[in-house]
Amino acid sequence: MPVNILYCEGISKSPDVQVLGAILPSGCVVRPAGSKQGLAQRILGAKDVISGSVIAGLRDRDFDHDDSPPSGTPRDWYITENNRQVPLGWYWERKEIENYLIDPKVVKRALGEDAPPAEEYRAALKNSASKIAAYTAARIALSLYLRNRPSLPNNSWGEERDKKESYRFPKDRGLTEANCKSELNNIIKQYEQRLSSPRLNSLDEFDRLLPTCCPGGSRFQQQNYLTFFAGKDLLYGMREQLSSFGFESPLMFRQRILKGIEDSAEDVWTWLPEWLRLRELITS
Repeated sequence: MPVNILYCEGISKSPDVQVLGAILPSGCVVRPAGSKQGLAQRILGAKDVISGSVIAGLRDRDFDHDDSPPSGTPRDWYITENNRQVPLGWYWERKEIENYLIDPKVVKRALGEDAPPAEEYRAALKNSASKIAAYTAARIALSLYLRNRPSLPNNSWGEERDKKESYRFPKDRGLTEANCKSELNNIIKQYEQRLSSPRLNSLDEFDRLLPTCCPGGSRFQQQNYLTFFAGKDLLYGMREQLSSFGFESPLMFRQRILKGIEDSAEDVWTWLPEWLRLRELITS
């Protein structure tokens, strides 16, 4: 039976909800559930109390250890209860919703004649990925280090760039390998003061991850940064280039893309293989 209630991260009119509203069939109601914390229990609770509906969830992938090549399909999402796997739905193959919004194919289709020149935009995107490679490796290392730990600190740092979303991103000089390594070390040291038994050395993990995030690495090559890097970081890494393209800010660029998606008369779900596959999974 088709899914007719899909829970997702975010709030009403968030980018997640706007994109899903454009790519899913009208018979599927999208219900934003706020933070990913507690999302699984929200889905399980809804399954218990709402009868006659097929309920599933969709969450961000976030940072993880898996750097296998993207396949263009959502990943199955399970939790384990009483030694058995319970299906909850899916999670995006890419790190977060912004990773899809900045895809050159989506930018071109959503903005039409107002889109930046294709080659210049691709170059700006690749330059942003190169710029944030060390920062991405540090964020992944920190996420893996703190996985399943209580009272987690933020795994990003720098100046507040978007007060509406409280999003932080370093200045260019803070994106160097040395500065990212230092910031990672400081965050872990402060966190470990509260632990009875320290974890493995996070700097070793950073050193292992860094080559995979640099040009030629598995997380970078063939535009794989669109899957493994944070889409918001890639956006803010392009802020100067976006300004030269005529967009006031990264947030404004994102808003223009979202509006183009909502206003498009095309079948938006055909723009990316993963969007089409998600629609197929929802309707099957």
